[in-house]
Amino acid sequence: MDKIIGLPKPDVLITWPSGCDYPLCRFQFQFFRDYFNQVIISTYDHGTPDFREFLKTAMKKTAFVDLGHDDVHWRERCVLAGLEKSTSDWVLFTEQDFFWKGDHFLEMVLAETLNNDVIGIKQGNRLHPCFLLVKRSTLEKTSKEFSVQGQDKDHFQKVSEELLKTGKFKDIRDLGMFEGIDWYHFSSMTWNIFRIKDGDIKEFHEPAEFLVYNTMSRTKKVIQDARWMAFTYYVEILLTRFGKFLNQ
Repeated sequence: MDKIIGLPKPDVLITWPSGCDYPLCRFQFQFFRDYFNQVIISTYDHGTPDFREFLKTAMKKTAFVDLGHDDVHWRERCVLAGLEKSTSDWVLFTEQDFFWKGDHFLEMVLAETLNNDVIGIKQGNRLHPCFLLVKRSTLEKTSKEFSVQGQDKDHFQKVSEELLKTGKFKDIRDLGMFEGIDWYHFSSMTWNIFRIKDGDIKEFHEPAEFLVYNTMSRTKKVIQDARWMAFTYYVEILLTRFGKFLNQ
């Protein structure tokens, strides 16, 4: 922590579907909470059970914004609502499927704010919102348009193009930190959760990886909700032959 004295403390912005819990994400922000100014979670209606009241109990040092009804503009509404609550000079957009190892990762990223005003992961001409640290004054020079822009133009496409034009960008991969060693983006994680909740796992990705995540999400390092715990055991029954065998 001594290495970040004098460096910014960003506000963290996360969009959170009401019908899901992400215990490992909660643990990550609980463990590294001192690196951040606010952790702001924008929730929206998405399926059952509803974890919103539980999250408010489990995540004490967290600001919540509830957007209610899920519509086609849910992501943009959630991001803009989070930005309204933000007070820091820096904003970290992130997702529940992005993980890092240790203080070194955050220290390297925050130190880079002395040289650049946009830090993240470039995917084509899009900055992936799984981890995107932006100086607020630079963000304000953009349209703050976060919605999907059509085929092959995913969320954050337009604002990414604007940030790359107006800001000075650094990719975290150019900081000497490697995916799978210093950080990990499990991009299909929420997709898989939704498929299980929908009862349709025909398009299910990386089942072995997901089963590891599923087991690890039962960590005792954070408060757990019995409904999520039950879901994780259901996952093992659904995805493994041995789970099916034990449940017969």
